[in-house]
Amino acid sequence: MEWFYENNGQQAGPVSREEILRLIMQQRIRPETLVWTSEFGDVWKPASAAGLVSPLTGLLRMSAGISEHWAWVLLVGPWLIQRLALLVLDWRQIPDSERMGTFSIVGMMSLALFFTAFMLDRNSIRESGQTPPGFWWWLFLPGYFWRRRQIVGRGLSLLIVSLVLLAANVTEKIYQLPQIETELQTRQGQLNQPAPSTPPASGQDNEEEEL
Repeated sequence: MEWFYENNGQQAGPVSREEILRLIMQQRIRPETLVWTSEFGDVWKPASAAGLVSPLTGLLRMSAGISEHWAWVLLVGPWLIQRLALLVLDWRQIPDSERMGTFSIVGMMSLALFFTAFMLDRNSIRESGQTPPGFWWWLFLPGYFWRRRQIVGRGLSLLIVSLVLLAANVTEKIYQLPQIETELQTRQGQLNQPAPSTPPASGQDNEEEEL
């Protein structure tokens, strides 16, 4: 396959793929440099959109394929953090009343990891020259991985695992409903308890009233 590239506003080439990769390693072709090959039709593309150069680092992309590393981190990373935190709390026999602070910290860590992996996975798809799934798919991960598979052409295992985790989470919530209802009834009963009666007046007050 022959490639052409822009050099100081002029068309250069044709060169082989090996030659254009050498130019990238020499940084003579940058992420914004326009390149063209017959597969592009009449459109010149930046080297980053052509899948040759990473727009983040400006370095040669060693593989034209889209990595699934960040997709797996997005899928199982937050879930693993929460499960490990729960196991540690159970192992140390921390009472439920003292777990709220830990759960808040773990929740913030999980959320930060989730969105970091989400944005990096979308960026890896964008680096390949394709349009990633929409941002709001983070609200429903099986939908995100379904759309991702349509765009990338692979990732069936990601979609299946996302559906399994969703089913597991829903099932767990259903089994927890009786416990949640019991806790709500207990708190409601505590709120509805009558206020303590007013204590009787002291002996000094009684004497003043007699006088």
